[in-house]
Amino acid sequence: MNLSLEDYLTEIEIQNYSKSTVKNKKAILLQFERWLFESYKMELEDTTTRHIKRYIKHLLDDGIKANTINTRLKTLNNFYKFCIKEKILKDNPLDDIELLKEEKVMIKPFSIKDIQKMIDFYCGTNFMDVRNRTILTCLFETGIRSAELSGIKLTDVFEDAILIRGKGDKQRLVPISLHLRKALVKYRRVREKYLKGQECPFLFVCTRTKGGGLKKDVSSIGRMGHEAVLNVVKRSGKACGVDVALLVHSCRRSFAQIALGSTDLYTVSRLLGHNHVATTEKYIQSMEDKTVLERGRNASPLSTLRGKKYQ
Repeated sequence: MNLSLEDYLTEIEIQNYSKSTVKNKKAILLQFERWLFESYKMELEDTTTRHIKRYIKHLLDDGIKANTINTRLKTLNNFYKFCIKEKILKDNPLDDIELLKEEKVMIKPFSIKDIQKMIDFYCGTNFMDVRNRTILTCLFETGIRSAELSGIKLTDVFEDAILIRGKGDKQRLVPISLHLRKALVKYRRVREKYLKGQECPFLFVCTRTKGGGLKKDVSSIGRMGHEAVLNVVKRSGKACGVDVALLVHSCRRSFAQIALGSTDLYTVSRLLGHNHVATTEKYIQSMEDKTVLERGRNASPLSTLRGKKYQ
């Protein structure tokens, strides 16, 4: 691996980026490094604006979508900014590169009926069903990310709010609704019985097996990972025939759109942990025009005035 790239990855790890973020950035940079060497027998430090433009064309020819290409360009840009900061390079080859125009992505969120069906799928009283039901309730009621849910500790849960540890060192509080409070009370009771005295600081736990070969009889309790959380969503979605991309992020998107029916965009943005409201706006781009019109009518300032009629 290129030394500059190695230094950059170490830097973002020090900045407390999530493991999944570091992994994704590493994959993007390694792919670009491999393409650059195979195409021009060049190192990352030798890249020019011309090479970046040819790289973009290469990705377009391969059918890569504009939003994916932009994500890669942003990663490259951050890497070269790091190189300049560390005085490895003087110029950033992406300074004159503009991001591609992205198509409006129409992603259908979960409907209220979909959400209820998915939560009710885990209707048993055993630990797994109660845990999975609580996970879905938490995702839909708070809009938190998968990694944030996995990172919730018992000490982060208060009477009316949960402390969420977001990207980097950011923290925020999300409210605990009545539905979520009931689910948490039941889950913690079942969780205590399931652990049988074993201790784990994380709220949502799973059994992990240790040992190789045919002997996998030693188990331990640990925090749930992203794949485990994703499987909880996928399993219920597929069983209920929900027609939506079965990703944890779909729960987050659904929360944003439903929450906007009762609160403002800025509040939703804060609850989601976004740095900019513009990021939150992307979550609601797929809102149907019919829904927008209905909410617009309900938001009419004059209709809230009593005792007056307007022709």
